[in-house]
Amino acid sequence: MVDRIAEDALPLPLTVEAIDIDWLTRALGQQLPHISVTDARVEDVMLGTSTKIRVRIKTVGEGADQLPDTLIVKGGFEEHSPKMAAMYANEARFYSDIQPFVPMPSPRCFFAGSDRSSHQSIVIMEDLRRPGVTFCDGLKPQTYDQIARRIETMAAYHAATWESPLFEPGGRWADIHSRFETWGLEYMRRYLIADVWAHYMASPRGAAVSTRLHDREWMERALINIGEVQHRQPKCLIHGDTHLGNLYIMEDGTPGYFDAQVARTAWHHEVSYHIVCAADLADRAAWERPLLDHYLLALERAGGPLLDRNQAWHDYRCSIVWGLFIFLTNEVRFQTETVNTAYAARFGQAALDHDLPALIR
Repeated sequence: MVDRIAEDALPLPLTVEAIDIDWLTRALGQQLPHISVTDARVEDVMLGTSTKIRVRIKTVGEGADQLPDTLIVKGGFEEHSPKMAAMYANEARFYSDIQPFVPMPSPRCFFAGSDRSSHQSIVIMEDLRRPGVTFCDGLKPQTYDQIARRIETMAAYHAATWESPLFEPGGRWADIHSRFETWGLEYMRRYLIADVWAHYMASPRGAAVSTRLHDREWMERALINIGEVQHRQPKCLIHGDTHLGNLYIMEDGTPGYFDAQVARTAWHHEVSYHIVCAADLADRAAWERPLLDHYLLALERAGGPLLDRNQAWHDYRCSIVWGLFIFLTNEVRFQTETVNTAYAARFGQAALDHDLPALIR
């Protein structure tokens, strides 16, 4: 694992073609200084919020046996990438400065770097495409047991970072913020502009959600409200985006996480987001209270606090508004309209079941 963001392999490549033998040798040399890459071939380029590039390599030298035959090089190689610089840097930060210290199962990282002279941040990680590893799918809701096991792992890294001294001024994670500060707040405001909001309400995911939830002014007030609530509450480190498309299951059944966008905030921001994303429309109402109780027990067992069950239920319900906002406005360059609509429908139904307009006035 890397320990800090690498700097002597900069500048980072801005094109796929620039991921060559020389650059890979320098980047991988951060951890394995005696290896040399003798051959590198791009096998696949997967477009999305960030670009995932599968590279087949051959290496020689001491430590070469520690490298797999294929690696994933992930970074910003697309037209929209300059606008996503903060998000890319946040993920590189996770692998360099957070992964080694939290019990969040995630891909092994061989390099993480950010280039201050451009938008680019790059992570080189293990290739998870292998027999026995299952990638979760937003169009395939999870079983109760799968969700329960996932939130056990959430409870473990929440407990490990609960009110951590590393969040304090001068601490290693002092600059990690909530979703309602810095670039997270800027992102939110971008989609609350009247004509932008109207565009999404007229889209298929808008049609999948009750018009009772199309009120832009209510949404803005509700987000401000829940942001203020979370600001007053104890903080822990969250993955930040636990929809199914960012999750996998390892060969032994252990839930895994990638595409981390870490934030420092209240636990319920993440737990409600994941449960509503992961459960089928027909199951979520019956499952969510038992799943919440399961999380609270797991949090205590992992060394976290004993939380009041009734207050936790209230907070869980209020935080559903975040996922509703995200998937009502999520761009199709990040997720397909089909996936956005599926998630929006799940959050829209949850919002109606819990009467969010009345709960968050």
